Amino acid sequence: MGTKQAAKGPDPELRDRYDSDGGKAEVHEVIKVLENAGISCCVVGTSALRHFGAPRVTEDWSICVPSDKLEHAASLFQTGRLLEHYDPTSPRTVQPHSLYHTFPFFKRKGFFMWIVLVPSWDCQLECIPENFERGHAGVPYPRLEVFTQSLLDTSDFNLVDLVDGMDLTEEWGLANLRLEGTPDAAYIAKKNEAIRSSIPLTDTSCILELGTNPQERIRTWQEVVRSKSARIGLEFPKEFYATRFRLKGSQDPRIPNKEADDTFLRFLKSTDASSDDIVAVQRQ
Repeated sequence: MGTKQAAKGPDPELRDRYDSDGGKAEVHEVIKVLENAGISCCVVGTSALRHFGAPRVTEDWSICVPSDKLEHAASLFQTGRLLEHYDPTSPRTVQPHSLYHTFPFFKRKGFFMWIVLVPSWDCQLECIPENFERGHAGVPYPRLEVFTQSLLDTSDFNLVDLVDGMDLTEEWGLANLRLEGTPDAAYIAKKNEAIRSSIPLTDTSCILELGTNPQERIRTWQEVVRSKSARIGLEFPKEFYATRFRLKGSQDPRIPNKEADDTFLRFLKSTDASSDDIVAVQRQ
């Protein structure tokens, strides 16, 4: 009798893989396509938190676009370079307080990388160049104060990670944020209605909605910044750590090393972007 041959596994060349830079260069290419189509946009969500020093892990890149240009942005994935490199895919599962399961999702072919297009109303963020800063891979993110205000106004629990990543202080918030009043009731009502319209309604589905009686912004801000030390785990000595993500005296996490500086300079030379629409964090 002949010897049975072992079954061949999947061709390694066909397996999804991780990009060496986490997808930064690729998302920059995606954003260039959007910008060339007249769509101002920036990265939000977990990838933005990483830019601001929070060591979060994600394979998704959330790109915030003007709400009235969401359909146009999604249509760009049906032609040209984006059609070649991306497939539309099923959205993520429903999460509390989130509409991400309703937004356009695209998977990069051959890679563990997804793009989700987020309308600006959901972020309470105005997608205009003066509200952006660029990381040293050329990727636009909201300015720190704009992103912080967005998380505060949308009652986003990720505000805690942003505060710890940047070691923000109560005084910084008083100087840079709008802390009067509560998050906009009309926004909460609109988002909750959109959530209800997107899911089967049950006796418990209301837990997916935003609370309708949010506390004042100033109180939320004070609670988050005043509890930085309490969030530091036992594995991080408090005499050395300012927050669970930052050593005392450590530099701004957006400031790159020399190699990244050189990469960013090459990016600037390869574009016609001016200092009016790019804000970069420079080495001190």
